[in-house]
Amino acid sequence: MTPALKIVADTVIRNIGQLVTVAQQPIEDASGPLQIIEHAAVAVHNGTIVWIGRDDIHGPELLPDPATGPDGITIIDAQGVVVTPGFVDSHTHLVFAGDRAEEFHQRRAGISYGELLAQGRGILTTMKATREADQEQLISLALQRLRAMSDYGTTTVEIKTGYGLDLETEERCLQIINKLNALEEITPPEYVEVRVVPTFLGAHSIPPEYRDRRSEYVKLVVEKMLPSFVGLARFCDVFCEREAFTLEESHLILERAKELGYLLKVHADQLSPSGGARLAAELGATSADHLDYASDSDLDAMREAGVVATLLPGCSYTLRTPYPAARRFLDHGLHVALATDFNPGTSYCENMQMMLGLAMSSMGMSLEEALTAATINGARALALDDQIGSIEVGKRCELALWSIQNYHEIGYHFGTDLVNSILVRR
Repeated sequence: MTPALKIVADTVIRNIGQLVTVAQQPIEDASGPLQIIEHAAVAVHNGTIVWIGRDDIHGPELLPDPATGPDGITIIDAQGVVVTPGFVDSHTHLVFAGDRAEEFHQRRAGISYGELLAQGRGILTTMKATREADQEQLISLALQRLRAMSDYGTTTVEIKTGYGLDLETEERCLQIINKLNALEEITPPEYVEVRVVPTFLGAHSIPPEYRDRRSEYVKLVVEKMLPSFVGLARFCDVFCEREAFTLEESHLILERAKELGYLLKVHADQLSPSGGARLAAELGATSADHLDYASDSDLDAMREAGVVATLLPGCSYTLRTPYPAARRFLDHGLHVALATDFNPGTSYCENMQMMLGLAMSSMGMSLEEALTAATINGARALALDDQIGSIEVGKRCELALWSIQNYHEIGYHFGTDLVNSILVRR
């Protein structure tokens, strides 16, 4: 008999019915495209996964950390449910005040999103409310939204600025986003917390005070905001669209951001063929997002440059526009991510489970492709796939514990929250 492997761990999750690892390397006892292990266990030490496998066959001999003594191991009984990686929501606009319910119903009556932008509404409506809100209010609203996201299984979320559009408010929003990683009240249940990734999106829209001086606003972003926010934001993003920032303006902003050490994202080809996808490939962006009007040659350029394609079905659902065909992106060999695009105007939804359902029902994705897109490929869209997004030895412990015994219920049983809890260890 092979002796049991001795593992030092501080947390062990046992009695897992199906461990959906989404592992990127072959794992013993795992099967299928999602590398699923039946009757599994996971051992964690200091926030890092140190062992996974069959609980009933190859369960390890668990050793306590000498620093904590024999009582230092926490055993969690998963009670036979499905466990997956926590969702990685790689595109959100979570810090804002106010709402745009009135505009939602105006769009139902036939006014387009582009028309609202041209009227100085849309993003600028939220900008006004956000500028007027104090820090305490913005933090409180952000925490409510993060708690909702965690309830639906999200463990890492990217948050963009872009509703300040001046130096003071953009900096305030970035400081709030960074504080969200440290606030104790972000953790209502024990051991539950959400990782936050900050993105600077000062190039979201031209603010009204610069309406007739747009070149001066671009200069402000390039010469003042970007240098000031180094270290506060991991990414710089630009809304490259004729209603927002031209291709030339977007290139100028992103090129300077890259020089300063930001990773890059692009709101690309959402409302028209703006050239954003091609720009993302040219500058080596981590992801290009939306991509409703991206051409085949754009997708080939993105693949060659290693740019992740992030699709946002919540926008198509709200705007009643055709859904991007996920099969087209997959057939071009791209890593495809899914995200909520949580925002007050075009995707007011914290629920990544709904994004999976829309991807399967309206975008041509299989369940396996959708889960991959919402986990490891979301991590790729944040350049964090070496740390999170799959359940593998050496990665951080960010898990979703579902209330189901078979992962095939995801998408099938819709309109309800199937996640029981998340488990995050740092």
